[in-house]
Amino acid sequence: MSERRWRWIWQPDLGEGAEEFTFRTTDRGYEARGAVDAVLEGKPLKASYLVETDTAWRARRVRVEVIGGGVLEILSDGAGHWRRADGSALPELDGCLDPDISMTPFTNTVAVRRLGLPVGEAAEIKVAYILVPELSLRAAPQRYTHLSERLWRFDGLDIDFTADITVDEDGFVVDYPGLFRRDR
Repeated sequence: MSERRWRWIWQPDLGEGAEEFTFRTTDRGYEARGAVDAVLEGKPLKASYLVETDTAWRARRVRVEVIGGGVLEILSDGAGHWRRADGSALPELDGCLDPDISMTPFTNTVAVRRLGLPVGEAAEIKVAYILVPELSLRAAPQRYTHLSERLWRFDGLDIDFTADITVDEDGFVVDYPGLFRRDR
């Protein structure tokens, strides 16, 4: 696989700040990094993440660091079994194939690309949801529906939340109404 790189900024729709995002192909799959500097509910947030997937977009490693707030690192076998970096199992995440990090729209791209649904199809999945800045971790049910070539509906099935997400030709989020929009 020849190496490709992407770089851009996501802005929040509400509040102040930005996420500087970089993405590249690797010999094992894909690597995404984001650095968020924002104000969340009136409090400053400085955090970063790393998401590594294999070539089929199955998450293998997720690391989130909140400056002054700690680090969460989890690893996956790509078949829905997760463990902490110290090797301890996370059975509560069994069946979760994708991560969902609350502070970034990138993790929606992981699900969109892994699912690869034709237009008109939908899939219900479970994700390893990471709430930032708390770094709490839980399984969360979601549904993705491919509405048109570059439009996906996201449903958070346990939180009564729906958004129609616009992606680019590579499946990266361009507009997540009410939450994020991409510059350029």
